[in-house]
Amino acid sequence: MFPFYSYRFMKSSSKFNSLGGFPDLESFKDESGKYGYREKNSGKVFIAPQFDAAHSFHEGVAAVMIDHKYGYIDRHGLEVVKFDYDWAHAFHNGLAMVERNGRYGYINQEGKEVVPTIYEHIADFHEGLAPVKLHNKWGYIDHSGKVVISPRYDDSWCFNESLAAVRVDEKWGFIDKTGHLLIPLQYDFAWNFKEDVAAVKQNGKWGFIDKAGQIFLPFLYDEADSFSKGLAEVKLDTLWGFIDKTGTWQKNEEYI
Repeated sequence: MFPFYSYRFMKSSSKFNSLGGFPDLESFKDESGKYGYREKNSGKVFIAPQFDAAHSFHEGVAAVMIDHKYGYIDRHGLEVVKFDYDWAHAFHNGLAMVERNGRYGYINQEGKEVVPTIYEHIADFHEGLAPVKLHNKWGYIDHSGKVVISPRYDDSWCFNESLAAVRVDEKWGFIDKTGHLLIPLQYDFAWNFKEDVAAVKQNGKWGFIDKAGQIFLPFLYDEADSFSKGLAEVKLDTLWGFIDKTGTWQKNEEYI
């Protein structure tokens, strides 16, 4: 890969941190509207303004835009992934989501499309799998780009606690990582499992089920969110508040 020969990064005598020998950098915009990078603490310019957009550094690289195309640079300001994408996300665990001509995929830091840019939509990886949309149906891929569960759902969530909520036609259920339907497609809406229970909607009311598909808390609520730290926010008539896993109302109830 080649550096931006016309825009050499500006050397700095500042104190470097222990993460790769580089200071903590943030993007900034100059008077001409171009973006560069400077040290957060001192404000000294480290990479001269030259980009039409500049995102934060993650895993040693940052997505930047020139002439309506995104690529990636390292902390020297050198190009590491060519400017070939209409949008580019930050790297996480060695992969970054990119978009070209309305199609999405994932690349590695060498610029290789590990997941080709063929998908209509793509989501983040959770528990080793990512939802992808192809031909208006959702399925799942692994980090290598292999299709693990073929696209056949009308909607889907990321995996959480080894299960994912999926929709076929107008009904939601839950699958495992092999695509086996563990909890039937019978709900009007469903959130993913958290803390071993899931909020689901049926016949206009929300309740909670366990991983066997058994009712954990009855379908009483007009709205419901997932459990977090033992509490779930729910609405009953005009009352918003928090319940525990016995269905007992806790603090912070308030009327709207």
